[in-house]
Amino acid sequence: MIVGGFVFAVFLFESYSSYKSEMHNAEVNSYNLTEVLEEQVSTSFKKIDLILQGLQYHLSKEQVLSAKRSSAYNELLLIHKKRLSEVLSFNVVDQDGRFIGDDSGFLSKENISDREYFLYLKNGKKDELKISQPVISKTTHLRVVVLSRPILSSEGKFRGLILATIPLEYYQQMFSALKVGSRGLISLYGFDHFVYARIPWSEKLFGKVLKLAPQIDFLINGKNDVITYHFSSLIDGIERVLTARKLENYNFTVVVGLSPKDFLYAWKLRTFIYIGLIIILFSGFAFFLLNFLHSLELVEEQRKQAIQSAKLSSLGEMASGIAHEINNPLTIISAIASTLKRPRGENEVDHKLNNSLDKIIKTVDRIAKIIRGLHAFSRDSYNDPAVETTVQHIIDGTLELCKERLKNNEIDLRVLSFQDQNIQCREVQIAQVIMNLLNNSLDALEGSIDKWIQIEMTDLGDNVSIAVSDSGKKIPEAISEKMMQPFFTTKAVGKGTGLGLSISKGIIESHNGRFYLNHIAVHTTFIIELPKKNN
Repeated sequence: MIVGGFVFAVFLFESYSSYKSEMHNAEVNSYNLTEVLEEQVSTSFKKIDLILQGLQYHLSKEQVLSAKRSSAYNELLLIHKKRLSEVLSFNVVDQDGRFIGDDSGFLSKENISDREYFLYLKNGKKDELKISQPVISKTTHLRVVVLSRPILSSEGKFRGLILATIPLEYYQQMFSALKVGSRGLISLYGFDHFVYARIPWSEKLFGKVLKLAPQIDFLINGKNDVITYHFSSLIDGIERVLTARKLENYNFTVVVGLSPKDFLYAWKLRTFIYIGLIIILFSGFAFFLLNFLHSLELVEEQRKQAIQSAKLSSLGEMASGIAHEINNPLTIISAIASTLKRPRGENEVDHKLNNSLDKIIKTVDRIAKIIRGLHAFSRDSYNDPAVETTVQHIIDGTLELCKERLKNNEIDLRVLSFQDQNIQCREVQIAQVIMNLLNNSLDALEGSIDKWIQIEMTDLGDNVSIAVSDSGKKIPEAISEKMMQPFFTTKAVGKGTGLGLSISKGIIESHNGRFYLNHIAVHTTFIIELPKKNN
């Protein structure tokens, strides 16, 4: 009994000591991480500000700031843009808030004279750096932070702004690279309690004024630059060990929090192991029981996968059978309807009857076309040989399957007239690519007022081009560079896999063609280029 009590006392002492050690390590880690983030964020601001000051000095020498000099401004801005990966864009605006310089070479017609940072620098007429609250960019429509400096005349008169935008996505990538556990927290707050960035990522919090922990207010208003404390979040209720640190020379606070449920995992594991040594028989039994249950789950999962594979493999056969069963009665209906038609005459009853029979025949033909399309789309076309077909045939077959969906969503479908061309391809795969682009356009137009999708075919000599464009928002450059990568998607969870464009690109390239986004088009436009049939 005494030995058992002594062992238990040693166990309690070791467990408590290791717990205190883990808590201390968490405080040190959160402290060190804030130091790293403070250095990264401050350095980023400093680098951008140095470039802004250089551009500010260069532009202050201009006698007149005008859009007529935009090409020179654009070239200068682009040179500096390439030096900083975190900057989304450099811009120059005149004293009225109009864009007169943009590193993209495109001058937006938007006006930023109503922006808080513009009014602050215009009315203040001070040569200082202004960092905005998170805003929606008027040119890229992304959430950004704007760093700006005024362009002043030698007499101190306000002449415009030179500004740089940092996408909030940059901070998401920066914060995500740090290991804070699944319940950890990294936040960037302004002294005004505005949220600039936060991990876990939450769009609805950005640009909001939050009630923060009293320790942060104490830090902001006090002389200390850093403070470590324990607190349960007012946002998600998770208890964390936190360190808050003020950024040198900037009115920002970076906060890093580590959850005991994450960093005490190893401590809990050790504790359970010690307990397991005392009751080893029970632990062994539980271990084998859990493994047995896990193996049952694997068997059940494999059984479900086998059933699903069988369903998918029989889909083509089912579609073929359905087509056969439906086509026979459809043929009979069409034949009887044709037989019942009366000779043309002035009889109003005969006229109405003939119109009704024409509608029946037309509807039967449409059902037959849909069945043929479903049969084609349900087949596995991977091993199909390339056959000669026409662009018009592929487009017509694809639109037959989705025309009703586009109509129900009030989308104006525009197929520009063109001279049909013969191509050598696997028809089903090309149709799948076009269908994928139409589905993407339909998702992009959700919530829009002016909704249209346009399909245009162009003869390029040896090749033909099929362009699919829509009236949705143009894809930002930062996204267009990544969207062909597998599993990259901007759609909400459950709506997209991130595979559609990468698979489409592979299909077109397997046909010795090209699949790409037309960056110079006014609207979002994807191009499919395929070689013509060699005669």
